[in-house]
Amino acid sequence: MDYIEIQTKLRKENLAETFPLIRSKAWEMGDWGLTEEVEKLWTTYQQMLQFMLQGINDAQRERIRTSICRQLGFVASRLERLERIKKHAEERYVSVSKEVKKIPSFESIVSQLETVSQEMEEVINDELLRDSIRQHRMEALKDQHETAMLNLFNWTWTSEVWQHADVELANRIIFSDCIAANDKAVFIAAAALSLFEFVDAAKVLFLLDCYLVEEDVVSQRALVGFLLVFHFFFDQLKDNQDLHDRLRIYSDDATFIHDLYATMMQLQMSCTTESVTSKMRNDIMPALMQGVVKKRKTETQNIDPDAFIKNGENPEWMKDEKMNKKMQEMAEMQLDGADVYFASFSTLKGYSFFNQMPHWFYPFSLENNYTPELRKFSDGTVNKIVRLILNGSPFCNSDKYSLCFTFTSLGRMAGSAMEAQINSQIPDGMDIDELADSEELHQPKKADIRRHYVFDLYRFYHIYPYKYQFVNPFQQLKEHPVTPFSNPWLEELMANDQEELAQYADFLMRKEFYQSALDLFTTIADNEFDPELASIWQKIGFCHQKLNHTEDAIHAYTVANSIKPNSKWTLSHLAMLSYHSGKMEDAAKYYHELLEINPESLKYLMNSAQSLMQCDRYEEALPLLYKASFLDEESPSVKLQLAWCLVVNGKKDDALKLFNGLKTEGAMLQEESMIVGLITLMEGKTMEAYKFLSVFINDSNKRDFIQKGETLCQHQLLDRPTLTLFIDALMLHID
Repeated sequence: MDYIEIQTKLRKENLAETFPLIRSKAWEMGDWGLTEEVEKLWTTYQQMLQFMLQGINDAQRERIRTSICRQLGFVASRLERLERIKKHAEERYVSVSKEVKKIPSFESIVSQLETVSQEMEEVINDELLRDSIRQHRMEALKDQHETAMLNLFNWTWTSEVWQHADVELANRIIFSDCIAANDKAVFIAAAALSLFEFVDAAKVLFLLDCYLVEEDVVSQRALVGFLLVFHFFFDQLKDNQDLHDRLRIYSDDATFIHDLYATMMQLQMSCTTESVTSKMRNDIMPALMQGVVKKRKTETQNIDPDAFIKNGENPEWMKDEKMNKKMQEMAEMQLDGADVYFASFSTLKGYSFFNQMPHWFYPFSLENNYTPELRKFSDGTVNKIVRLILNGSPFCNSDKYSLCFTFTSLGRMAGSAMEAQINSQIPDGMDIDELADSEELHQPKKADIRRHYVFDLYRFYHIYPYKYQFVNPFQQLKEHPVTPFSNPWLEELMANDQEELAQYADFLMRKEFYQSALDLFTTIADNEFDPELASIWQKIGFCHQKLNHTEDAIHAYTVANSIKPNSKWTLSHLAMLSYHSGKMEDAAKYYHELLEINPESLKYLMNSAQSLMQCDRYEEALPLLYKASFLDEESPSVKLQLAWCLVVNGKKDDALKLFNGLKTEGAMLQEESMIVGLITLMEGKTMEAYKFLSVFINDSNKRDFIQKGETLCQHQLLDRPTLTLFIDALMLHID
């Protein structure tokens, strides 16, 4: 029995099979503290069983048994961690776990970080220090700060269940006035990542509480981490009453509910990154590069400025239409929350900075220069240019660091050229210092912080050198999208806000998570008569259609049509589904309704005629096909359908006239040949028809030919014995 099976059985409160195995594994691991904990639980349970056998009825026994199951679940998780450390030395998690044993305690890390943070603040604010001394001291303090941050991250990431003292120290970090918000954000990331290694309700509660912190970089990271863990590990948390009670407190917080929906949306948006990356690489970027090359060629040509002015044009503002369209497309994807830069930056993560796991989660800042390369940006114009580019950019934190390291590889000439280029773009009356220090560039919104953190997580799980040692939550989100119905507690918290629910369902539908969208839409559509719900029933039908639930889709569209009649969108889907599911009478009815709305539609005319012919109503189909032929005189497909309808209506001479000058090829040529051959057979010219059709009839079109012949027999235009023998002759290739 493996640990997954043990946890599954414990959730079902199966102690008979799991308790002996957990006791055995505890002794095997040799952790005496853990063994003692298991033995205490075992003693308690034995006493319960003995009381029961003696006929003593304990009113608390059910609650105690459930508590034992929950505690054994945590013990099993810790045993799994110990076994992993013992048997998998090659894993990064294991090596870091062994390294942090050298650290005296969690409290020592917190104290070290507080001390160095306070000293850095004092050095910065000491106006009596000379710049050289300040710089020397700051470099030493930054090294100490970096060591403290690495220790904090690694200890937190590999920590087990937090005790009350650990939670107090964690809160001490979060509410400290001297520790920077960015440092707290890194700590939050480590706490969330640790939960993917070892589920601990105390950490989950801590993340939930951190949402209330005023610093957005802390609160929004905490929300992302909480939601991911709560989505994937609910079964291991659902017995924690404290967590349930805490969530209920948030149920009246409209801002929290909105942020939760927005976080869900951003996480699910990450599932589109592969398709977005493919579009960027294969479509948008080639078009943009082509536009740049085209522009350069144009700029090198001798252009007469007077000619442009004369024609009312300005060469500076001439735009490439295709390039503009692709730029617009890229901007729309970006506004939607798509990760459009993953492809560009995925190759720029080879710098040594990214060898350290914590660095993937550092909020971007040039204030704390963690490496010699970053310290090059401490002074000068290049620093201001970098700040200008990065602070106001749409790039996530790790991409900004990548860009910084790329800038450090530029030579002095390249730096000067970049400076000149930036200066040429600055508006009149403003200098680079003003722009670089602009408050607007330094105030990211909550949505930006969430989005960039999700992007950072996505890059870590897809690019980090040890990525294969981690379970990738973004792959899991593709198969198990996060929604308000992911678990009962989220449903209780979020499902009451119908507007947010509908918007999220729309988002899921647009991003092709049809089953999840359907679940939400079905909840909203609580009856089939509310006139306000017509669009919801349309969307229910669309999701069913995409999931190949044809009958359910037809039902939903029918409800939508009854609530709001004469919708072209609904009727066209009903007609199409009815046709493809063989309900030709229904299809004909819906296409008739569509023609009443738009009588000049060639598409509706043809589809309506096809449906009527499938219902053997060729006489009704004929005027529709005549009208279609009038609207599109050059269409071979229209003429072929009209010709066949004429033949079945007994007007074969009129049909033959349509073929004069008609040019067909491929499948349409075969269709024309069948009709001409069948007309020849109807006229009694059997041998002529045989010689003509033997060239065209084969296994791929035999069924269509037989069906057409059967139709003529039903309309008494051809006798069945002749058709049967004729088909045999064609198939047997009679000479």
